[in-house]
Amino acid sequence: MVPSHETRGSSVSERSVPSVSPLRDGGRRSDSRSSRRIVGSDVDQALSFFTGDYDFRAPRVRRTRQRTHWDFAGVGDELMSLRSSRFLVDLRTESVVDDQVIIAWLRSGSSTITFGGRSVDLEPGVPVVLPDAYELHHRDIGLNLVQLDRDHVRSVVGDPDFAFEAMRRPTAEGIRTWQSAVRAHASTWLDVDRELGAATQRSIVDAFATAAVEAFPHRDRWQSSVTGNGPEHVRLRRALEYVHAHARDPIGTPEIAAAAGLSPRGLQQSLRRHLDQTPGDLLRSVRLDGARGDLLRGDRDETSVADIARAWGFGHLGRFSATYRARFGELPSESLRAR
Repeated sequence: MVPSHETRGSSVSERSVPSVSPLRDGGRRSDSRSSRRIVGSDVDQALSFFTGDYDFRAPRVRRTRQRTHWDFAGVGDELMSLRSSRFLVDLRTESVVDDQVIIAWLRSGSSTITFGGRSVDLEPGVPVVLPDAYELHHRDIGLNLVQLDRDHVRSVVGDPDFAFEAMRRPTAEGIRTWQSAVRAHASTWLDVDRELGAATQRSIVDAFATAAVEAFPHRDRWQSSVTGNGPEHVRLRRALEYVHAHARDPIGTPEIAAAAGLSPRGLQQSLRRHLDQTPGDLLRSVRLDGARGDLLRGDRDETSVADIARAWGFGHLGRFSATYRARFGELPSESLRAR
């Protein structure tokens, strides 16, 4: 997935296509893509380039061969960039992603991404969405990337809080969906000698954004409510995951805290600090959402409000109805009739 243009020098060379260039008829290009291809052997120049492009923090490099090689190729506009790179060294660094969704897949070498207290090895040919902040350990890597503007992806989804679940392996169908988009559109996007009109450019960007949304796991709204990748954020997300998975079970603060790796007091403090909730508030909210879903999907001739309330851990029907009405503005029976 690289453009076809290349010029070489003894150390580093580069060719760029400007975003606006003259046409034969004296007009101006409507094509806003720009192209860059760089090939080199100097490690310091490579670090200077990649640090600026990928916001590397304090990179550490160890040579793996007598003669180092690195290259980069990319074509992009303000909404999307398709990139390919090689860096034949052992590289460790931190990186931060701002306002971008980055989808990466390994062509060669090996790479480990560490974030939120866990490490994930990239699998050759398997695309994943990178975290917002992470540590990486690349070893003689060849890597493909697609960078999408995060706000544009959210506009395509129609949800300003939409977020992907970083580093989660897509399903086999998800991989096929992504690969199909790459096969269908990458060669057209990368051909900078062929001018693309604004509508065509936008359609290709939207095709990649739509494929990403369909292909990669994304966070439910409750997952997006906890931002950050520190140890406390990770434990709090574990607590939320546990509650959503076991809300029908007879659980309480001790079970939630144990699943998150926190003490009951630590769980209470963390929830209060980040979500302004108690464990009881959280559990009740998740159960109410679950009950509402069942009521809205249920058949009013075959579904009992009392049965659904009991299934979601509400033992007192009157209190359940009052709490439900305060939360959703209608009685449980009204939600069931709406079906």
